[in-house]
Amino acid sequence: MYQGTRFRGWARQPGHVTVQGLVEDALATVLREPVRLSVAGRTDAGVHAWAQVASFSCGRKDIVPDRLRLSLNSLLPPDVAVLRVTPVAPGFVAREAASRSYRYDVWATAVKPVRERDFVWVLRGALDGAALEAAAALLPGRRDFAALTPSARLYHTCVREITSAGWTDDGPTPDGEGRRWRFEVTAGSFLHNMVRVAVGSMVDVAQGRMTLEEFEAALASGERRLMGQTAPARGLALERVTYPGRRAR
Repeated sequence: MYQGTRFRGWARQPGHVTVQGLVEDALATVLREPVRLSVAGRTDAGVHAWAQVASFSCGRKDIVPDRLRLSLNSLLPPDVAVLRVTPVAPGFVAREAASRSYRYDVWATAVKPVRERDFVWVLRGALDGAALEAAAALLPGRRDFAALTPSARLYHTCVREITSAGWTDDGPTPDGEGRRWRFEVTAGSFLHNMVRVAVGSMVDVAQGRMTLEEFEAALASGERRLMGQTAPARGLALERVTYPGRRAR
């Protein structure tokens, strides 16, 4: 798991601090050989992961899982932690997950949170809960989601299947002056910025900047320019990963 606030995302990038770079370097130190990780979700800069799954293969046959976990955590910074090390069957690759689930947290309040500031999107003005749920109900299904990514040209296809999507009212904010809202979505895989564009656009619907009909039409158009704003990275976290025949991680 990791808090993504200070990282340039998961994927290793020359000249930038990334989660993959840190974990691979720690593995190389402990195992004394270079290691390349496969990962369930390539999170973007600033996005968190509470249930990330990564896999690797190496030449060592004497790995003790708990000892490796302790060694890695002693080398990793405080905002990255290895929760579990588990041997897997030959051929297992983390990126071949059956589904990924993300959550996005929004607080509608005039009082800025201090403790939670790195994990929520703080909005001024109330959100129409019924509008949020109506917009979310348009997302499940298998279709072309090109409208939800600024990078559609980089994909061979933007067809994805969302199996569930919905908002939850988590009650008042700690100051008592606002509401906390949580969006959860599950799909086989996601496009770049897909969840953040969806959340930003649904917030636009819930605050009257876009009608539900406009949201539905924009979603069907395949045009990113017709959707709403992109929600900031800090409110997004990878929450759960599942594999065929396995329980959620």
